[in-house]
Amino acid sequence: MKKLLVLLMAVLLVLSAVPASTFALEQDDNEFEAFLKEINWSKEDYIEYLNSKDWTLDYYESADELGTPLSEEGVQEVMAAFELTREELNGLLFEYGDIEEGQDVLDGIYLIFEEDLYFYIEYYLEAGIEENDPEFLAFLKEIGWSQEDYIAYLASKDWSLEDYWSVDELGTPLTEEGVQAVMAEFELTREELNALLVQFGDIEKGEDVLDGIYIIFQEDLHYWINYYVNEEPYEEIDFGIEGLFEEIGLTDEELERIFDHLLTLDIEDEGFMAQIDALLVRIDAMEDFESADDLDAAQIAEILDIFTQLIDLFELDIKYYLTDGTDKQPLTLAALMALETTNGMDLLIEIYNTQGTFLADMIFTAEMFGSEIIKETGKDIEVVKEAVAAPKPVTVQKDVKAVKTVKGGKLPKTASDYGVNALIGLAFVLAGFLLFRRMKTAGN
Repeated sequence: MKKLLVLLMAVLLVLSAVPASTFALEQDDNEFEAFLKEINWSKEDYIEYLNSKDWTLDYYESADELGTPLSEEGVQEVMAAFELTREELNGLLFEYGDIEEGQDVLDGIYLIFEEDLYFYIEYYLEAGIEENDPEFLAFLKEIGWSQEDYIAYLASKDWSLEDYWSVDELGTPLTEEGVQAVMAEFELTREELNALLVQFGDIEKGEDVLDGIYIIFQEDLHYWINYYVNEEPYEEIDFGIEGLFEEIGLTDEELERIFDHLLTLDIEDEGFMAQIDALLVRIDAMEDFESADDLDAAQIAEILDIFTQLIDLFELDIKYYLTDGTDKQPLTLAALMALETTNGMDLLIEIYNTQGTFLADMIFTAEMFGSEIIKETGKDIEVVKEAVAAPKPVTVQKDVKAVKTVKGGKLPKTASDYGVNALIGLAFVLAGFLLFRRMKTAGN
């Protein structure tokens, strides 16, 4: 059910493809003017600085997301605060993917504000548990493991102390005795236990519970098996999106029909996932652009082809209309890509399966394009993804390598037309698939 929930959220995002330009920060925004005055920068110089870092003001939704442009003085203050040399600072930023090898902190295009540099350096330096940390040594004494054996056990599972933020995230290494205790408590045979773990992606088919690299602590095995067996409901999690469903006209019956349709998809099939991965590669290969005006005919055709293939994989038929409540004007996907305004009309999206069975429809009113309900959609989905990925885990493992991946890719820029936002929505879908495909590494 976890996978289907993430998949549904991703589908809704890509289908909506609402324009994000209404949330872009304007040059004459009062908050922006006040922010510039506070940091003593001129508007022209600030915008020029953003452009020099390959960013634009359009990307930001509010002045709260901006910061003080990074300068040599700011870099020196961070170096002094954390007692780092320039080489150590640059080495740390390279390690986490913020700059390329040989670059200087001031050359980077990801950490471009003083506040961000301070925050992330502090974040990076806090990573990891020292081998001789008194709390770690006390923990080892409590569970009866030697320092050497525990570190060797983590290494055998492709983990290290550096991947954890505090001793509270560690647990008792999983042993045959621990597995037997869990089997006895939940009245499971070894085959039943392994089948559950395979079903939820903790181990591969044919592997044993002790072969896994995701659930490696006894406490975690107990927690997750209890969760799987008792089906601790997602209804208890407040996803904060009920209001969105209500606003766009999605009823419980329609959501149930979408879920039932998704249940027919073989999302565990390797061929299915290979097609998703191939689409992700094609998305990643596309150059950055700010609007459809920056794209040539071949690039637009590529976007349309990727989108079409994705919808085909979902076995969906999507119809788009502009409506005034009485009449409906059909839109092709290509027309939607080029649409910059609805001229006061509402956008109606109808969802069918490939057999022509109606599943659901959504309507985005002209007023919604500038309202908080649309603005908050992406934030709500992030809450859903986080909750689905790690529902109240016993231990939370911090994968430093995952931070590098996120930091290593340039964020998309906000554009002024539907086409760009359709692509952004498409990226969410692909990310959603990768999310539940690697779900047991989430919490990492």
